[in-house]
Amino acid sequence: MTIKGPRDPFTRRVSGHYGRLSVWEGHEIIEMTSPQIHLKVSLTRGAEILELRSKKLDLDLLWHGQEDIVRYREGVQSTQAAIGNFLDHFSGGWQEVLPAANFPVDYKGASFGAHGEVALLSWDYRILEDREETISVEFSVNLRRMPLRLIRIMTLTNGELRFDESVENLSGEEMEFQWGQHLVIGGPFIDPGMEIIVNPGEPIEVPSYLGSSYDLDSTYRFKPDSNSKWPNALDGSGQVVDVSTFGANDGTDGHVILGPMSKSSVTFRNKTLQTDITLEWDKKVFPYCWIWMVFGGVKTWPLWGKERLITLEPFSSPVIPLTEAIKQDKALILGAKESMKTWVSFKLEDI
Repeated sequence: MTIKGPRDPFTRRVSGHYGRLSVWEGHEIIEMTSPQIHLKVSLTRGAEILELRSKKLDLDLLWHGQEDIVRYREGVQSTQAAIGNFLDHFSGGWQEVLPAANFPVDYKGASFGAHGEVALLSWDYRILEDREETISVEFSVNLRRMPLRLIRIMTLTNGELRFDESVENLSGEEMEFQWGQHLVIGGPFIDPGMEIIVNPGEPIEVPSYLGSSYDLDSTYRFKPDSNSKWPNALDGSGQVVDVSTFGANDGTDGHVILGPMSKSSVTFRNKTLQTDITLEWDKKVFPYCWIWMVFGGVKTWPLWGKERLITLEPFSSPVIPLTEAIKQDKALILGAKESMKTWVSFKLEDI
């Protein structure tokens, strides 16, 4: 017999794979659970993954910052940040980035803050599968400042979380945009000695942040505008350093931008916890991967030198504004009424 709650549309089940619709810390959330993974996905804010828990380790793998942001406690800022609203509502987790990347930009009369708009909008949902063997939910949102519709189908099967995504141009005009994922890992999983496994020889670029807050921050550990191949990067003095092992906190931070990649896969391996986190993705849409390593660096807003984290960000372009991506033919393009599809896979495996 199928039993459903008065409002919860999921089948009531406590074994195998199951879902829940509930309110948690100010968010309307969809919970998705398998024998290996438990997720909390916010419908209130950006279909953001608020919790990505290994059930075996009983550990939320995500980094989280200020609790008031996680809990969606409303507040009024004294002024508007020039970069946009994303960082005022950012406290780790996993967000989607669309239609602009890391810089505020104006495009065809519309203004976008850094990291675009979908991470700040409320989303709709629809249950596709609700079985003991798997659970699949479609999340969707219409952008407000660009005529795009984003659909993300999240399917959880044992230790794998898969995104099957599409972006549709709802207008009669050609649209150019950037697209990416923003996954932030923290906590005990990134203790010193965690390995970062990437296909050897993948190209690395360290971006330049001239004109940004990094101009005032002496903690940046890599040489801006430098190029190398994995696992090597150039530090601030131009010396070659191996970036494949996550080190101890030394008060620094820095980015390595992989791409265009020949093999779009990154694994974080924690031998102490005997667990791999592997992210794989469609390199046709996301040929780059931004990795930001923070070891207590960024002494300014928003981290204030007190955080340890690492990001994994499959992305459509390098770290450049949308306007520059268009000039360099590195922007994604959809003609009138066209759409494109892509995928991302997150796996949690024992080693």
